[in-house]
Amino acid sequence: MTDQPHIEAPGLGTIPPLTICCLALSLFGLPLLALLTETGGLSVSPLAQIALQWLVVALVVGVAVGYNGRSFAEIGCRRPGWLDVGYLLGTAVVALVVFVATDPLVAALGLPVESGAGAMSAGVGIRLALASAVTTGIVEEVLFRGYPIERLLAYTGSPLVAGGVTWGAFTVGHAAVWPLGNLIQIAAVSAVLTVVYLRRRTLVPVAGAHVLVWVLAALGQVYG
Repeated sequence: MTDQPHIEAPGLGTIPPLTICCLALSLFGLPLLALLTETGGLSVSPLAQIALQWLVVALVVGVAVGYNGRSFAEIGCRRPGWLDVGYLLGTAVVALVVFVATDPLVAALGLPVESGAGAMSAGVGIRLALASAVTTGIVEEVLFRGYPIERLLAYTGSPLVAGGVTWGAFTVGHAAVWPLGNLIQIAAVSAVLTVVYLRRRTLVPVAGAHVLVWVLAALGQVYG
């Protein structure tokens, strides 16, 4: 499933303007929303935040599939194999280990941190907390991994460029609302997710692992 036919990449300069706009929305839409709601004084309910995230995904997928004629496979929605179940579980374990293993380093450096689970579940019921966790896992993987990596690969042919650009955008985008300590951990986990996606070329293991990590964090915050 991971073997792809070799096709010479046309280059970044050939990306159509509409695709550039779609890539910009994919990589910077959620960070902009976060800036507006977290630091811009825009008051949005947790349910509305979930709806807005799905709206961004709907716009990106709608343009890619409905207007540009891309298949769902071309934005990362490929049929998974049984091996991807193992990748899903393994990626989730590695992500959790990264968070746990880097906690002492972050503390030793005196870097500021914030409870991610608390931000997701504070002041809301368990159903809304879980809905937010599932939304974050799926939406972020579509917008930061599936769609942009596939489009950048199509135009550059370089996994390093596609992975590096999306990894950087994911990390910098989270800087809008997360302190430096968390950002180091997020960057490390994002690197793992990016590598796994490039290896498998399907959103299932990365989105599944992302959801699982956030669901466990939300459950721990509510019941822990």
